[in-house]
Amino acid sequence: MESFIRLKSQRGINPETQKLVVEPTNRVRQIFRNLKKFAEDNNTNIREVVRLVVFVADMVRDRPILNTIQKELWGDDGPFPCRTIVGVDYLGDDFIEIDFTLRVPATDSSPLEFLSPEGSFSPTGTWSLGIKSDDCVFVSGMRGVSPVDNNLVIGEAPRARQALENLKLIINSVGFNFSQAINIIIYVTEERFLEMVEMLIKKYWQNKPLPLMEVHIVTSLNDNDIIEIETTFSS
Repeated sequence: MESFIRLKSQRGINPETQKLVVEPTNRVRQIFRNLKKFAEDNNTNIREVVRLVVFVADMVRDRPILNTIQKELWGDDGPFPCRTIVGVDYLGDDFIEIDFTLRVPATDSSPLEFLSPEGSFSPTGTWSLGIKSDDCVFVSGMRGVSPVDNNLVIGEAPRARQALENLKLIINSVGFNFSQAINIIIYVTEERFLEMVEMLIKKYWQNKPLPLMEVHIVTSLNDNDIIEIETTFSS
């Protein structure tokens, strides 16, 4: 049976010196070198990474560095892990931390399935919309991007609703539904958006019991967005 390992708050520390690598691009590269070594030591590999949650100090400056390093590892065209990237103000002397989830496949596990259903929008960076493993579906942080033109929907409530529609399309494409969610993580840039998002989530879950839910108020999201919803599902 497949299993999963989660690594929290990974930083670009050189294991020989136990100090942060100084140059920014090499610091991000070091995070992934450390991950690769950990994966190999635990009977898996970097191709089994199913999710990155990336915390950065400056979205505009740091996101392109991350994209560059991911392309070094996964190639220009991927397929890439699911990803959520948020701006925060608590990294201190650092500018990036990454949480990783990686699969340790069983001997009879199927290859990971990278999801891009017909009618979905196209990712603009080094990430996949969703990934299906043997028993789980991981979905990247969903935002209110219209599949018609790949732009953010105008208006706060319509944008949040579009994020959930995007999520629904991805999970339905592999036979999953909202009742199979095992967690929801909501990222917003202002607390005032929470009531609206939670109301919509309850509507999509048809007022059934919700899974474990986390809420994070962050300093920024990509494209100056306001809401991002990350989810995991299990059969």
